[in-house]
Amino acid sequence: MADRIGIGILGFGTVGQAVARILLEDAAAMEARTGLRLELRHVVARDLTKPREVTLPDDVLSADPARMFSDCETQIVVELIGGVDRAKELIRAALQAGKDVVTANKALLATAPREIFSAARTAGRCIAFEASVAGCIPIIESVRRGLVANRIDAVHGILNGTCNYILTRMLDDGISYAEVLADAQRLGYAEADPTLDVDGTDSAHKLAILASIAVRQSCELDRVQVEGITNIELNDLAEGRDLGYVCKLLASARRHDDGLELTVAPTFVPREHPLAAVSGPFNAISVYGSAAGHAFFYGRGAGGMPTASAVISDIVDTAIGNARRTFEQLVALPDQTPSAKYRTTGESIARHYLRIGLLDRPGGIGRIAAALGAEGISIATITQHEPPRDSATHVVPVIVTTHPVKRIAIDRAVAAMTTIKGVVGRPVCIPVFTGETDAK
Repeated sequence: MADRIGIGILGFGTVGQAVARILLEDAAAMEARTGLRLELRHVVARDLTKPREVTLPDDVLSADPARMFSDCETQIVVELIGGVDRAKELIRAALQAGKDVVTANKALLATAPREIFSAARTAGRCIAFEASVAGCIPIIESVRRGLVANRIDAVHGILNGTCNYILTRMLDDGISYAEVLADAQRLGYAEADPTLDVDGTDSAHKLAILASIAVRQSCELDRVQVEGITNIELNDLAEGRDLGYVCKLLASARRHDDGLELTVAPTFVPREHPLAAVSGPFNAISVYGSAAGHAFFYGRGAGGMPTASAVISDIVDTAIGNARRTFEQLVALPDQTPSAKYRTTGESIARHYLRIGLLDRPGGIGRIAAALGAEGISIATITQHEPPRDSATHVVPVIVTTHPVKRIAIDRAVAAMTTIKGVVGRPVCIPVFTGETDAK
């Protein structure tokens, strides 16, 4: 007879409903695959009258989490309400009630990891959190256990499906950021308030979690250098395509001799790298390890069912005891690892793309080259386009790509260019990802 495992869910939104659907509709299949009878005993939601697509058994839905916590037959609590303060309160209560916890809450795990994980250890319970990063992709498990033989030197990921969808549509359909965002909201790929996605915060949350596991050091969220996609323009995406690049919001953790570097920024990826081929609302992660070399992970990074896939995996892992053993034995969580040492801001080295608006007057290109040369920046290519035929201002775009250079030098050169006679506006600067050599 299969072991019966009682499950409680906190939060009944898109992901909560997807988890409930699998537990209810696929119960027999799950039992056949795992030898476990996963029984949904409680679902807690604030609004009990809201129409939902999943019909629950009688007496499962309530607004009172205490019912769930006091039920001795509920062994695992799944937290899917999101946010920080309320989720933290409920997770601590579940742990103190003797429940193991499964969570998809990247904001909480990125902002209060030591507090949450140490609370689980104090209670003698475990926390499983595969669904907090990259949806259905088993990246936490892969890095923590599958690549345990490796010293991870770099992780580069497309971790936000909304941003990837927007950048893909802009380039493929030749339409503006504002137009694509409106369409993404209509299709459900973007929230009514998409700020956390498009300003890079969501990717930063996920990077802080993943980097802590990958480098086995505690990575603080406020040390992630973050830039979103709100200022990306279609003409830069098109110029990048002509140069052989595709723009991605890339979340990167790089290990260097002088410290760790954590960044989230729009980045040009060479077309031949597998990250460049990741389109629409998909996620992907490149991991560079000392033994494995380059490992690549790809899949749906958001949505109810893809995220529920990872949640169910964590439920099963917790039920059979694997999650507890991993939690206790693998010392790779932020409450048991030292704080990371960080590379000084601006020391990162990469090639860069620049677009400078320049009045079509003699000497302009020379002044741009001089500004770059003053910072020791070597030009790889430089192109001056003709002004549009209907342009009254005669402002032409000058496209420059550089050889590898420190970001601080590029920033100084860009600041200097804004003072050059004939330069209109602030030059656009986008780093270029070079793959494995980026980790060196």
